[in-house]
Formats: sequence, structure tokens, C-alpha cells
Amino acid sequence: LEGMEGNAAQRTGLSVADACSTILDHDSVTTCLSSTVHYMVCELGFEKEANYAVNSFVTGSGEIYWKTIIEHLHYSKTDPSVDYIKSVSSLGPLCESVHLHLQSLTMEQFEEQFVMWFQWTQCPEIFLEMFDILKCPYTTAIELSLMKLTSCLERALGDVYLLIGKDCPFLLRDLLASWELSTVFGRSVMDVLRVFIGSPDGLNLRNILWHGFASPQEIPAKYSSMLLLLTVGLGQLLTNYLLQTRFDLVHRPYVSFTNLKELRVFPDLSHELLSLAEEFE
Repeated sequence: LEGMEGNAAQRTGLSVADACSTILDHDSVTTCLSSTVHYMVCELGFEKEANYAVNSFVTGSGEIYWKTIIEHLHYSKTDPSVDYIKSVSSLGPLCESVHLHLQSLTMEQFEEQFVMWFQWTQCPEIFLEMFDILKCPYTTAIELSLMKLTSCLERALGDVYLLIGKDCPFLLRDLLASWELSTVFGRSVMDVLRVFIGSPDGLNLRNILWHGFASPQEIPAKYSSMLLLLTVGLGQLLTNYLLQTRFDLVHRPYVSFTNLKELRVFPDLSHELLSLAEEFE
């Protein structure tokens, strides 16, 4: 995706955000979301209106008040599972207040308050890029950046899991529901995160984006802002845990593909073979 954007921008002299807007004609794209998912992502979080003071969810020094966020969680009356409908509805206005606050900050202010709390992810530049893009009107750029953010967050959470676990779960929903992450961050904190990513019953932003279901302008920018804030809060909780346990967070090494030619899945196809295949369609 980055390569495609860069090539488009180079050819036209446009920025990446401009290139995204040029490539995708917003007016011609219809939703690929089911009516239920579209309601959950695009409408539910906007039904209630409320304004929250900045100092109710973050201090001037950048400390996140988890209590305020957790208060918006709702649970089923019959079992301890999260009521995602009520939780998204309740969290929607808070996300909007968080979004407006972040938009009011300069990059310098944002870095001064928060950048140190992104270090645990091993890719703080991804989160700084997300903040910078929040001020950009092109939602395609926001969504592309959110894809990278969720992937980075997922990998970092896997590293945290391995502080006390052995085999990191393959699925994000299993990772977020694990006893290991609840031990480090707390069950309520993990439930908040599952409202946004990792559960098919919640907003499920990571899967919607990575599986290509989201159309331009469908993912509200306020949810990206909230994920930035939540990542900061996770970094603060993790720091406290590491100080108490005296554990060291070790990041798994990245995999490098040195010979891409060996990774070819399909053999070379000639025009003759393609023509032959078309005859059997």
C-alpha cells in the first residue's frame, strides 16, 4: 500500500493524502459492511451527545484516567460478558471529546506528553504518524494509518503476553481475552480494548480494515484518537507492572525475507496459458 501511494504521489506531485483521495473516488464507493456492522461502526457511537472535560480523562502531564474510560463499559445482566451495544453507545461521546482534545494539540505538545508511552510498542513513529494524520481531511490516510497502528499494537501486546505466557495466541481476540494480559493490565482495561478491536461483536476495527470491508469515510476518526489514548494508557500500566515485578519486556525479532524470488506462489503465466484459462470460464 505504501508503495502504491508513493508511486501515485510521485507521478502527480501530490502528497500521500492527496494521492489517496485521487485514487479513490469517494462518491462512487458504496458500503461493504452489513447493516448491523454499519450501524455499530458508523451510527451507534453518535446517538448520544455529551461533552467531557479534558482533565476527566487525562492530566496535564499525560497520565490517563482509566477510571473514567472504564465507567463507560456495560456488561450483560445475565453473565459477565461485555454488552458491546451499550458500551459503544456510551463510549462514543467520550471518544469525540478525546478526538477534539488531540486535534487541539500541536505535534510538539503531543510528543512532550505522550511519546514516551509509545516506546513499549517498539514503533512509536507509527503513533506519531497517526496523530499527524488526524488533522488531515482525507479519511483514506487515516484508515491506512489505523491499519498500521492496530498491527503494531497487536504485536506489542503479544510481546507483553510472553512476559508470563509461553505460546502467544494466533488470534487477536484470544490474545485480548487471555489471562496473561489481564494479569498485566487488568480485565476491565482489556474489555475496553475489545470494544474497539479483537471482538466480532464490537467495533472490530482491525478486522474490518485489514479484510478490506471499510469504504472511505466509514471509520470515524474519533476511534483512531481513542486508540492513541488507550495505547498511551497501556504503556503507563505496563511501566508500573514492570517496576513491580522487575521483569524486562523483550521484543520478538522481526522476520526478514532475504530472497523474495523463493516466495513465489504462482508459476510464471504466459499469455497463452491465460487465454486457455479464459476458455474454460
